Amino acid sequence: MAEVTVEQWRGYQVLRLSGSISNGTAARYRELVSTVDRLPHGLPILLLDSSGGLVDEALALSAIMADYPAHTVIPDGAKCASACASIVFVAGQNRTIEDGGALGQHSCSVGGVADQACNEEIAAHAIKHGVSHGSIAAFVTYVAPDDILWFSREDAEGWGLTRYPGEAESGFEKSEPRVIRMLTGSFPAAQSAWRLAFREDGYQAFSRTVSDVEREMEIGLFCIEALPGRLFLSMTITGPAAAVQGAVAGVGVFADHMRWDDHTPAIWQIEPMLTEVITEVPRERIIEFLTRIDALTFGIAMRKPYEPIIGRTTLSSSRGVLKFAANNCASGTYAEVPSPLR
Repeated sequence: MAEVTVEQWRGYQVLRLSGSISNGTAARYRELVSTVDRLPHGLPILLLDSSGGLVDEALALSAIMADYPAHTVIPDGAKCASACASIVFVAGQNRTIEDGGALGQHSCSVGGVADQACNEEIAAHAIKHGVSHGSIAAFVTYVAPDDILWFSREDAEGWGLTRYPGEAESGFEKSEPRVIRMLTGSFPAAQSAWRLAFREDGYQAFSRTVSDVEREMEIGLFCIEALPGRLFLSMTITGPAAAVQGAVAGVGVFADHMRWDDHTPAIWQIEPMLTEVITEVPRERIIEFLTRIDALTFGIAMRKPYEPIIGRTTLSSSRGVLKFAANNCASGTYAEVPSPLR
């Protein structure tokens, strides 16, 4: 039986849906959603960790979420499958999967037999929420009811199932790179529009420079409450921090007529195989950076035998998103700030 409960997450009171979706799940959500925090980007959070359950009840929950919207999140270590994935997750006004979370899809069934009418109802629901018919129908139709196809964050983003805060404000267009690759044989170029992601109990703005789903060479912008009045740029690269530390020789940032070099960038490991290389925006030029700069190049000089790493993006369409990140800093576990950023 499903439980909708209130818990603390990233410093906020949020909802969690766990267990199997059953009669009463929708009503319980409606009862509790107004009691939890709205995060600074305007929505309460609904964490999802459910194997699925009753399709009709999931659709009833989705209908309530139209009047009481939420940001659906599959957190690290959680799994959201079947009706949880293809209905409840998709019903989120924003919807994101953290690295380490998983979304699973399979066919509707009656008595263990695939139910095509139910699959079409789910696909129609997806279209209503901005997901392409094919991105849901392909999986609920062709994955047997007794099997599950698991999607990582990158998989779900590649099929256009996610929607980050800040997309509408920056002009980020609906992205389905895996659909495009199936049709054309190659991924589309990354968009320069910035989006928002959680960073501890605050936010960071980010722009992906390789593709819309690839965190390699992702450029981030964030601030830290323990360091007031300061702003930081990062690039994410693959590898453990110890290896990255030995390979990175320095950072160079080119932003229109503004340039700075950093020979001692901070190196933070953010995931088991993802590391950030971080530099500080010159304090006296933060306002100019946020309001006037457009073209941005972030370069990492690497020691031999490695080649330099260079990511490029633009800022002009994303002023609101960048300012939001600069005003919603992370505190969380930053009690001990790495020495290069002190």
